[in-house]
Amino acid sequence: METLVIGKPSINIYMPLQEFPQEGDIFYIDNKTETVGGVTATAACLLGKWGMSVHYTGVVGEDGFADKLRDDFKTYRVEHKYLETNFDVGTAANYIILNNQTGFNTKIIYNNINANLEKYKYDFIPDWAVMDGSDPAGTLALLNTNATVKTVFYARRADKETINMAKKCTWVVCTEHFCKLVTKSEADGSAEGYVDFYQRVVDAMGSSNYIIILDNKKILYCDDGRVKILPDMKMVSLDVSSFDSIFTGAFAFAIMNNVSLDDSIKLANVAAGLSLAKVGEVNAIPEIDDVLDNSGLREKLGIAKKSKKAEKVTWEGDINYAPPEIKAQLEAQKAAEEAAAAAAGSAEAQAAGDGFFGGGEQQSDTTQSV
Repeated sequence: METLVIGKPSINIYMPLQEFPQEGDIFYIDNKTETVGGVTATAACLLGKWGMSVHYTGVVGEDGFADKLRDDFKTYRVEHKYLETNFDVGTAANYIILNNQTGFNTKIIYNNINANLEKYKYDFIPDWAVMDGSDPAGTLALLNTNATVKTVFYARRADKETINMAKKCTWVVCTEHFCKLVTKSEADGSAEGYVDFYQRVVDAMGSSNYIIILDNKKILYCDDGRVKILPDMKMVSLDVSSFDSIFTGAFAFAIMNNVSLDDSIKLANVAAGLSLAKVGEVNAIPEIDDVLDNSGLREKLGIAKKSKKAEKVTWEGDINYAPPEIKAQLEAQKAAEEAAAAAAGSAEAQAAGDGFFGGGEQQSDTTQSV
């Protein structure tokens, strides 16, 4: 199964402050976080990390941000040969003021909306596509030429072009703000009010394939003719910017794997909730094992638990100049590798000795996994 993700990839630059600035304020910070961001780029990295075959296409500039995007796509096993370079604009960037007291953020977005894809041919036929309308040319090219592709669309803006694209898609994950604009109404917060609000969305958009992320992070949707609401996860939140992106990616993962709508939304909600404990988007993608364990959906998805393998620590320069904790890890790794090599050599020598002398009892061919 091949998945194509179309959008405008970006780099998020997080600047943590203890309070929201007032006009004229000056703040000095000694740290910032730079991560790959945006709904489609984050969703692509989540799908790649969770084992799906995924391809990304979008427009970047010729700059260091584009290099970071390519490096991260490679890390998360996202095929990115369809990225197009526009030499007249820079890569999209989000400058985010993160209020450490509340976990909420304020964004200043740099994005040239006129920088769109110009090439729409791929050397594969996608079974699924994930899009957010940030590259309308590429999105419409796929929707208008591929009648069989199934799609997950994220909608936040409610301009005419985005609404028309959403109407062509299989599933739409959207914000409450989007729904308020298309219905010109609001929900009053009651159960009956949410049902009426969802019905107005159906009347405006023409179908009930909308999964609405409410402002309070509850999820409003319709399954088999029944409007349902999934409560929010009670999580400590360091940064809310990842919620929509990771929800969209995790929902796409589940629905692509033939999980029921109820369980797909449950899995997506757990993944998005877990991500709130970290600052950033791509770097906040949770491990699939943690999501399955916290959602109780491991058996339904039929995914065995992965054995955890420690990542190898590397240091490019002289080990004597490495930080103490890195140096200690490098020395421990070297000792472990030398011990493993010695053990392997001993085993080979023992096997050679047994073969030469014919000693020892014949071993059974049956092995038991542990």
